[in-house]
Amino acid sequence: MEEELVNIPKKRRRVIKYIIDNPDDVAITTSRDLAEKLDVNAATIVRAAKDMGYKGYNELKKDKQKDFKKSQNPYEIVLKSVEENAGDSDIIKSSLLKDIEVLNETVSKISIEDIENVARIIYESDRTYIIGFESTSRSIAGFLGGELRTYHPGVLEIMHINVFLFDYLRHCKPGDVVIGISFGQGMRFTVDALKKVQAKGVATVAITDSKVSPLLQYADHKLVTAICGEFIYSSAVGAFAISNAIIHQIIKLGGEKSTAHLRELQEQMSEINVWY
Repeated sequence: MEEELVNIPKKRRRVIKYIIDNPDDVAITTSRDLAEKLDVNAATIVRAAKDMGYKGYNELKKDKQKDFKKSQNPYEIVLKSVEENAGDSDIIKSSLLKDIEVLNETVSKISIEDIENVARIIYESDRTYIIGFESTSRSIAGFLGGELRTYHPGVLEIMHINVFLFDYLRHCKPGDVVIGISFGQGMRFTVDALKKVQAKGVATVAITDSKVSPLLQYADHKLVTAICGEFIYSSAVGAFAISNAIIHQIIKLGGEKSTAHLRELQEQMSEINVWY
């Protein structure tokens, strides 16, 4: 490849080298953002893609997305981190630091307006279904659903893959909301569920960690956390933060009703002597 780059202008060579060295970044980056990052104009990005044999940047990006999706298999990521054979203290510290990085990046990139919109459609919905099947997704679905039900009785978590999944969703209708939570490559059952209910005019929400997640294709509202990379479970940090923000916004929307629900819940907890 080095020999083939000799006759290509210097700026385009630099772009091509970046693409070769950072294929995952290209998979989730627009040509405009990449041009800004590399301090070149957008036309240079397009020409560099053509130098590499593609019709344009979009074709290049789609090609890199295929490899990116394969690389996001959660089990492969965990196996890779195990095989690296790093010391215990290194793994623990790296994991903690990655959680902080994911949270900070999620906060900096997530749209506050998008979270507000999701909270509002949940608050105004007849029923809200929350789907999460993988271990991390299931944890978030359980947390989000359990807390939301304090303020909205029509919330149901679907956290186990069985024949009743589409039986639940068969009853969905416009006015309902279906939230799909899945990370990495995306769970096929979750993607199919959003696809089916969206076709019925039901509002759909995706909570995921990748701009190339198949969930996004069938989501009316998209909440994307930062990508966790080598620490696959770090996705949950950003997703829990988003869920927490949704819950607090719904409490705010409820106003005095939310306060009444909380007082009633506290009274129930006291009656059965829950707290030690």
